[in-house]
Amino acid sequence: MIIAKPQAKPKSWHAWIILGAGMLASILASHLVRQDIDNVAVRQFALSCDQITIKIQERLGAYAMILRGAAGLFAASDTVTRAEWQAYVEKLRAEATIPGVQGIGFSQVIPPGLLEAHISRIRGEGFPQYSVRPAGERAITTSIIYLEPFRGRNLRAFGFDMFSEPVRRATMEQARDTGKAALSGKVELVQETRTDVQAGTLMYVPVYRNGTPVDSLERRRAALIGWTYSPYRMSDLMLGILDDRGGEIRTTIDLHIYDGADATPAALLFDSRLEQAFNEHSLFHQQRKINVNGRPWLLTFDQTLAKAGISYTPVWGALISGIALSGLLFWLMLSVINTQANAVRIAAELTAEVREHVGQLSTIFELSPDGFVSFDKNFRVVYANPAFGRLTGLQGLQIAGLDEAEFSARLALACSEEARFPGVAVLRAALPNGAPAGSSHGKQRQLIEIGGARRRILECAIRLSETTTVSQILYFRDVTHETEVDRMKSEFLSAAAHELRTPMTAIYGFAELMLEREFGEADQRDFLGAIVKQSKLTMSILNQLLSLVRIDERRHRDFTIERLDLRELLREVVAGFGIPEGRTAPALTAPDGPIWVRADRGKLTQAVSNVLSNAYKYSQPGNGVEIESAQSPRGACVRITDHGIGMTPEQLARAGERFYRADASGKIPGAGLGMAIVREIIQLHGGSVTLASEAGAGTTVTLWIPA
Repeated sequence: MIIAKPQAKPKSWHAWIILGAGMLASILASHLVRQDIDNVAVRQFALSCDQITIKIQERLGAYAMILRGAAGLFAASDTVTRAEWQAYVEKLRAEATIPGVQGIGFSQVIPPGLLEAHISRIRGEGFPQYSVRPAGERAITTSIIYLEPFRGRNLRAFGFDMFSEPVRRATMEQARDTGKAALSGKVELVQETRTDVQAGTLMYVPVYRNGTPVDSLERRRAALIGWTYSPYRMSDLMLGILDDRGGEIRTTIDLHIYDGADATPAALLFDSRLEQAFNEHSLFHQQRKINVNGRPWLLTFDQTLAKAGISYTPVWGALISGIALSGLLFWLMLSVINTQANAVRIAAELTAEVREHVGQLSTIFELSPDGFVSFDKNFRVVYANPAFGRLTGLQGLQIAGLDEAEFSARLALACSEEARFPGVAVLRAALPNGAPAGSSHGKQRQLIEIGGARRRILECAIRLSETTTVSQILYFRDVTHETEVDRMKSEFLSAAAHELRTPMTAIYGFAELMLEREFGEADQRDFLGAIVKQSKLTMSILNQLLSLVRIDERRHRDFTIERLDLRELLREVVAGFGIPEGRTAPALTAPDGPIWVRADRGKLTQAVSNVLSNAYKYSQPGNGVEIESAQSPRGACVRITDHGIGMTPEQLARAGERFYRADASGKIPGAGLGMAIVREIIQLHGGSVTLASEAGAGTTVTLWIPA
């Protein structure tokens, strides 16, 4: 025992030293762990702020691209009708694909002196209450004429002159002068009502007159015809942009967005938690400054709960483990392991988010109907999406790794000789000198034609890049349908002009003779009779053209559908039909009972009258015309038969085309529009038209109408 006591003192002393060292080590370790947890939380919070900032920038950039696409409608056509604008926005499915956007519209510049004419034109489109607000002419007057969806709040903006308001005007002038998208400062939208008023902002993209050069400030101002634009209610916009982070914004992050570089109450655009005051000296206070289409925004982020989501369990574990000497190393290592596991988990989550973002972009390119080909920094093909293969027949594996010269040669071989691909280098050289990365404007846009059975007309453009992995991207859009529509429009106008020219030439000739020479009363009456006859033919052609235009524009919207007895309608048509002189009335055959159909009385009468007129026109006196009505499982039908000149199989195949006439002699009057109108009317009723004919033996036209 005497020997053991002096030995116990060093052990006790060592024990106290070990205990003290353990306590100090535990306190130091717990402090370091706490600091590490705070740092990880701050980094995670900063990363969330960065992701939100990037998402806002990307989404607003995408909205600007949509407005540039809308401006492209005007670049592809001299005029864009209200129906075409509505169809474009409906194709975007804006409410589903770009949430938070109040609408997509077009504001037109009204030339000086034409305000009243402009108002009359819009009222003539079916808006009798339309006017430009505020009233009165100004040096520059504009008006919102298109805004989709055209309902609810958006109706309040119809006819508003945004150029009359200073904040909007400054932004519209910026877009006009730069040719780029521009975002306005803080405004109150005209769509606002007295409830739930939100701060607003608007994005504008200038629209220049088709085919007019815009390579200088003066030319851009002279060529301006208006702006495509979108109004945004900031709370709706931000919650739409931050869809998958809306819960995080509402529970853990307080986001403020200010117009400009200073966080002042007057500049506040958006506050995710109005009742939460932020502390700029907080550990979890972050700021981001961004530029959105030429407009500076200040974003401030705050943790709504100072330590939301942070657990200090490892700190207490380290401290308690240090006090308990038997478990010091165990608990200390456990704390380190837990900390490392948390770091790995956070890194894995961030990696997964990045991969998901990349996957979303890849999906967009994979599903896009437009073709994309990207080149690496050595100008070799690294990627071609499936749409490019469908459009050109060149699959990604066939062109992967080709340099731009080899790629250009392959694509040129796939084209027809009339419109070959000029080459990537040619497109790049056509860019304006000093064009920035990302530019895709200028003369480098080309139309090419893919040859063979897959004939397509493609518009191609190039876009440069300054990234380390991509040098340039080629873009291909299928414009075959647009080109075909333009061709058909030209043919239609040419045929209409040709048909109108013949009677107008006769009218002009007889009138000129009567002015230049003296004729007897009998000759004058003959000339006037010829003029009246040709004028009637001209009016008939114009009336038929107007009928086709109304049918094409309104389709069935102006039809008044009612329940009709087909037999009674045919009796009325025969009774009111003007039988040509020397001809007998048509023989009408009908069953005993009524034949009920649902149809527009006026349109169906017009269709039957057109066929009946053709029957008399293409048959000689002495040849009768028969009308028969019947009903079958297929539906009700009207069958009109003549015994006239008939048609060959080739002529029969083209019957019903606009301006096509089976009689090429010119002796039988007409413009070749009657059967085209008949087909349109019957098809809009859900029915069909069939023809049976034999040259020299006559023609039978059958109109099928759903019972």
